[in-house]
Parts: sequence; C-alpha cells; structure tokens
Amino acid sequence: MTALSARWATEDERARWDELVIANPAGGDFLQSSTVAEAKIPHGMDPRYVVFEREHERVSVALFHERRIPALGRLWWGSRAPAVTTVNELENHVNALRRFIKAHVNGVFAVTFEPPVLSTPEVEQALDDSVSLTAPDIHRREGMQANLNTVQVPLLENDDELLAQFNRTTRKMIRRGERAGFEVVEYPPTQETFDRMHELMRMVGGGKDGLLLRPKSYMESLWKGFTSKGQGRFTAVEVDGAPAMLTFTIQYGSQAVYKDTGSVRDKTQQGMAHLINLDAMRTYRARGATVYDMFGVAPADAQSDADHVLFTSGKFKLGFGERVSHIGAFDLVVRKLPYRVWNRIGERAYAKLYRSRTGDFSIY
Repeated sequence: MTALSARWATEDERARWDELVIANPAGGDFLQSSTVAEAKIPHGMDPRYVVFEREHERVSVALFHERRIPALGRLWWGSRAPAVTTVNELENHVNALRRFIKAHVNGVFAVTFEPPVLSTPEVEQALDDSVSLTAPDIHRREGMQANLNTVQVPLLENDDELLAQFNRTTRKMIRRGERAGFEVVEYPPTQETFDRMHELMRMVGGGKDGLLLRPKSYMESLWKGFTSKGQGRFTAVEVDGAPAMLTFTIQYGSQAVYKDTGSVRDKTQQGMAHLINLDAMRTYRARGATVYDMFGVAPADAQSDADHVLFTSGKFKLGFGERVSHIGAFDLVVRKLPYRVWNRIGERAYAKLYRSRTGDFSIY
C-alpha cells in the first residue's frame, strides 16, 4: 500500500473546511472546526490547514494552530488531531506529518497533538509496541482537553433505550424535574445572552476559586461562530422569568457536545440539569447526531475536587453513562535544542507570562 502523505490544504478545501472535518474517519470534532480556528487568531494562534492523502485520495484533514515562541521558533498545536481512531492510523498520520514538516514547514520546533483515540488495555499495548510512536522524537504527555476523560452517550433512536442507559438516580431526577414542571427554553444568541452566560459560568460551584474559564472574547467568538452556522444553541431552565441554569451545546456533524454551563446555586433544583441535557440529546438526535459528549469528567482515581476540578460535575455526568478516556497528547520533536529548552523551562515560563498578560489560563 502506498504510504500516506501530507500537504497544505488548497484554497477550496479551506473554504469547505467544516464539510471536510465532518467527513473525517473519526467524524466531526468541533475542536477542529473553522469556528475554533478563527477564535484562536486574536489570541496568538494562526491556523494551519493540513490534508492527509494516499494516491491523491483525501484520507483526512487536520487543523493545527501555530504560536510563535520568542527565541525558540514556532509551536504547532493540534487539538483532536490527527483525526484517527486506531493506533495503526495514528502511526501512518504521524509518519506523514514527520515528512511534511521536514520538507515543507520552516521554523517549527515541535508539534503537540492530541488525537481522538480512546484508551483501552489493547490500545495502550499497541502504543507501547509501536516503533513510530516510541521513537526518540516522540514524547507522550498528559492530555490537555477538558474531555480527556468524558462520557459519550449513544443517541439511541428509541427514548426508552436512551433512558435505559442512564443510572437509576439520573432517571429519578428526570422524573422529578418533569413533575416539578421545569421547562427547557431556548435563548437567542444575543449579547444579552452572552453576558448572562458569562455571569452564570462564574457562579458555578458558588463562584469558587480555581474555575478554569477562557477569556470573554474567546468564548464569545465560539458562541457567535457556532450559532451563526446553526451548530450551537443556548438553553435554560427559568425561575421567576430568569435563567436559573443556562447551557451552551454544540452539534458538529454526528457529534453533539455539552460545552458550557452556568447556574445560580440558590435557584437551581434537582432535575434541571438532567432535563436540559435530555432536551439536547433529543434535539440533536433529531438533527442527525449519534453521540452526545458530556465534555469532561475527573479521572477514575480522583476522590474529591481537591484531586480534580471536574470531580463534582463529573459525578453528575457519570449518571448518563460510563467514563471513557482518550490516550492523551504527544510532542513530535522537530528541532532538539529549542524543544529541550521548551520542555524543561520554556513552556512553564511562557505560560506564566501569557496568563499574567492575558488572564487566559491556557496557551493552547
């Protein structure tokens, strides 16, 4: 079989980017979308669109974000890239990326990428046995996306089958919310809604310290981008005419995501969050989605919020299904010396300076 190769996307392919991402072997992932690409530009990351092909037939596409690091060069970040589901596919894509970077990309010292491959004992063994993915120029690292560990709910066509996947407590909370007469209402994507969403997100958990929130401008770029393309919606449960809980969810291809949520602690009641998510599942199922990602739970070894920021919210999400985990991220080392500096002190120092200047908790 002819080896996989990589190239820059053409102008036409960039114009049709979302269409191509949704057609990827791993399915559409909103983190690879044109909306995310555009939202990161004002925050120092320029999109780089790459096509993987074999014998001139497109196999997949991948979005990378390029950040210039003073004195070291350029860093590429591929969130949920390359779009593969198996270790063998990952090997082929990484080999093609190696050759492409060497031949066609100047100034990049490393590529950090986090593919959408789920971790199982068999997958972990295959990673350990892979010559390509254990080569000296590959460094495995902890995943950085909020849904490194998550719950993926299959959107079964029959409501009884859908509900049967949930645990007893979750089904009980849904019935309680229905008896209480809670209604899920859709909010328009206006500045008023954005402002209310910012406010309620800061109130999660009683406004406790340590909430990892991206800058307002970044979040609003995502909300505007996805809603303008018919891919996102705001929904709420109201108390006294105002949202006690407000959420933003996304459908991108066959995948739907429980992306953002905020609430007023003294107005929320049991069953509200359950009904909001059930409404999203039903809505996106009717629009063709097959999976609903709860977008982030704590790892299995976490025992409290002190261990992981998603422990409490994750307990709620785990009522909808079982925890699954992705394999995490990798660094592909392109230039050894700059990467060595970056790995030892550069990443931490740059991230600290970036956060102090921008208030953003992540450089990725």
